[in-house]
This record gives sequence, C-alpha cells and structure tokens, in this order.
Amino acid sequence: MFFLILPLLISCGEKNTGNSDPSLKTDYENPQFVIQQAKKTLGDNVKFAYKGIYNKDSVTEIAAGTEIQNPKEWGIKFLLLKLDGRNLITTYQTALLNGSFNKCLVQKIKFPMFDYELIYYNSQDYFLGSGGGEVYSYLINYNEGKTYFAHLVDEPGKSASLFLSENIDIIEVKNFFISNFKRDYPAVKLIPKDVVLKY
Repeated sequence: MFFLILPLLISCGEKNTGNSDPSLKTDYENPQFVIQQAKKTLGDNVKFAYKGIYNKDSVTEIAAGTEIQNPKEWGIKFLLLKLDGRNLITTYQTALLNGSFNKCLVQKIKFPMFDYELIYYNSQDYFLGSGGGEVYSYLINYNEGKTYFAHLVDEPGKSASLFLSENIDIIEVKNFFISNFKRDYPAVKLIPKDVVLKY
C-alpha cells in the first residue's frame, strides 16, 4: 500500500565483517540461517531478522523484530543483535511499540546522510477498515538509539491526520514520512498531538 518515494538506497550490499569466527561469515549471508539464529537468542516470536550495517562497528549485526500478544502486553519490539564468538547477544531493544508484524512492510533502508542502515516499518492497512483506522510507521536508528515515529489516523468524516514524533530532528526523515503518507492521503494534515483511537 505504501511505497518509498524519496531517493533512498535500498540496502543490498554488506561490508566485510570482523567477527572472530571467519567460518560464520558465509552462514550469515543466508537469510534462513540468520532468522534461525535470531530465534535461538530471542525465541520463536521473532518475526524478521536481517543482517546489516546498523552502526559504525565492524562486527556482524542482526536487526530483529518480535511481537508480543498476551492479556498484559500487546505490541512489537525492534532489537539489535551482535555476533560474539559463535553466539548472538542482544545489545539494544526498543520499548514496546504499537503495531503488528502481520501484513506489514519491514525493510532495511539507507539515508544518504547516514553511513549505516535503518529499519523501516509500516503497518500498512492492517489497522484500517471500511470505517477508517490507523497506520503506524517507524524508522529505527540503532546507531543513535532512536525510534522515529509517525502515526496516521483516518476517521470517518474527517481529513486524515498525521502525527510525527518530537525526536525527528532531521528534515529528510520528516519529509520521508510525510511524502510516504501523502501518496495515499494527499490531503493529510500534520497535527501537534497524537490521537488515540477508541475501539
């Protein structure tokens, strides 16, 4: 439903990693092996795991996402794993965020001003219905420990509104979110305070 429309480079290449076990380098080029190893570390609720360059370290890094659904908690988390010897260890995780990995878009992207990759998430139409709904979108900047957040709300009889998190201090990131949402909601309006829908 949503497409990336700014001149971003989709991350395909990987630089040489400096982990302590050279035999693992080829293993971590295999996406199936990557998600298997992430599940060994984080459990079976891992929904994605991508090898990439997420900060300035030269070690093998894996971005992963988990989904939690129980009577006490509901939402998603983004984590960063690093290879330590032959094992992955968790070095960073976000707070529990609104969203679901069902029918979503998750991919690595690279902005020209960063020399590392970010993870882009968009819930697409999972929380949308005939009577409106909402779309959650995040950019995870593991290097700086930041979660950039955009929340679109579409209510019947009203123009779609878009809230952007206050920590977005880079104009290209702000324009990225706005441009993506304007593709499907040309009349979307920016709002200063987030809206919580009551279902």
